[in-house]
Amino acid sequence: MKIICSKSNLSKGVNIALKAVPSKTTMPILECILIDATANQIKFVTNDMELGIETMVDGTISEKGMIALDAKIFSEIIRKLPDNDVTIQTDDKLNTLITCEKAKFNIPGKSGEDFVYLPMIERDASITLSQFTLKEMIRQTIFSIAVNENNKLMTGELFEIKDNILRVISLDGHRISIRKIELKDQVTDKKLIVPGKTLIEVSKILSGEIESMVNISYTNNHIVFEFDNTIVVSRLIEGEYFKID
Repeated sequence: MKIICSKSNLSKGVNIALKAVPSKTTMPILECILIDATANQIKFVTNDMELGIETMVDGTISEKGMIALDAKIFSEIIRKLPDNDVTIQTDDKLNTLITCEKAKFNIPGKSGEDFVYLPMIERDASITLSQFTLKEMIRQTIFSIAVNENNKLMTGELFEIKDNILRVISLDGHRISIRKIELKDQVTDKKLIVPGKTLIEVSKILSGEIESMVNISYTNNHIVFEFDNTIVVSRLIEGEYFKID
């Protein structure tokens, strides 16, 4: 594999992807960022089995291929490089050479075949919001989720669609936050409990532009956020949310 990208594009892609790299795991491959250049696009993929992120990075593919690189080491290297075009090249033994101007780094990679890809989600239904609205909804409710894991349901937020109104609800046993918004398109009623961690990370990636949209699709087990060349897939929390009314 051989790809050429600007440092700014790489930094942006790495910063987004890092949000789904686990701090502790029994599977070393999950501590990596997968660089996938097998098709006509460069994709960075990370997955901690609860939250998965795939983001497109602008650049040139000279030779197709894929490699999994240690996320921490890779991000440190990219951060220290000069602001110029960066070449990432791998050989048959998965050794990876990263060059930029006079800087050269050699790091060992792992086979991309071993990486745990994001689950394929059959999108049952979806809603569309502006990035600004979603970011605000998260900001105005996320402080009411419980921090400890004693009650798993309290560590998430309820996304309730009823009569074409989306309500986002969070509570920690002491306080409750509810934010409502009317949806433009007709959608069937649904309740989803989205992990707080997922919403915090999504909120950090969102640009918050009013004109930019986020497509949110969901099944009984997963929720998918799609925006700005990035896909975030998260498991939902199972269970019956509290009767808040």
